[in-house]
Amino acid sequence: MAAFTKSMWTKIKDGFESPKGQTTSNTSPPDVARTYAFNGDVILDIAQQGTTVRTTSPSHRPIFTVAVGLFDIVLLLITYIVQRERKITSNTLIKMGGKYVPCMKSLSSKAERMDYDPGLKSQCYSFLFPYQIYRFFTPMFLHIGVRHLLNNLVYQAIAGSVLERKYGTKIFSICYILFGFSGNLMSALVSSKNVSVGASGAVYGLLFFCIIDNTLRIFTITDLKGKIIQFLLMLLVVPYFIMSVFLDVDFSGNIDHAAHGGGALMGILVAMFLCDMPDFITVRVPNGGRRIQFIALVAIVGYIVISLFVFYLLKPISIK
Repeated sequence: MAAFTKSMWTKIKDGFESPKGQTTSNTSPPDVARTYAFNGDVILDIAQQGTTVRTTSPSHRPIFTVAVGLFDIVLLLITYIVQRERKITSNTLIKMGGKYVPCMKSLSSKAERMDYDPGLKSQCYSFLFPYQIYRFFTPMFLHIGVRHLLNNLVYQAIAGSVLERKYGTKIFSICYILFGFSGNLMSALVSSKNVSVGASGAVYGLLFFCIIDNTLRIFTITDLKGKIIQFLLMLLVVPYFIMSVFLDVDFSGNIDHAAHGGGALMGILVAMFLCDMPDFITVRVPNGGRRIQFIALVAIVGYIVISLFVFYLLKPISIK
């Protein structure tokens, strides 16, 4: 736990303290020396005489979760307008920014480049061709239909609102983009000839992050009611993960398991970096919490660097 000085606590309290969010056990005299500590969920005001004032940390609004959901809906409407038909084709998805590896790196064969590059340049658009790196990010906001979108939106809203309320909009938005990027990167490595869109990579990252966070919180919170709430939250997100492994839950006919795996892997690593670890994990080694964070950060950076190196320098790409 990090210790706070009294002056720092005053600034924090002035900015975040809410009368409704306080529960006070006993009252210590004003002249008693006080210590302040933060355990991730609450700020503890500990007097030397043993009395404690427990102030819950503020809950953030799920601004990014709502905004990205609305953005997904708008992009689906635009996709239908571009398609001009009810069934969205792969060519339209490529034009909208879907993951398609021949638009993201040059073909390995010189003969294939001479034969296919003019057509690919027209299909993918000329901007940044053939290194359209933005396609690692844009597919997470695109969907192939209403059912595909709704399936992702439901669990994105459940897991996203829980995590964004705890970690805040800035941290959560970075995590979401990182999960989606990781899913598309893994998909590009494994399924280089397929067109892929959808937020499922990001959603898988959210699900694993949420499951790990809530599991650890069962050990770090003390009241029974809180433990029950965390368990019920897990029951909301675990079924989607189990079903999506074995079933085509959005009836799209195509499941990009590589994108799911990439998002899930990044979700696990981010959870290791951000989640409060229970004492039975951290006390086994000196400064255990910091060491876990360091390992997670090195793993995140290493995974991204190695994957990009393999994708651009080692993995051959052919359109045939």
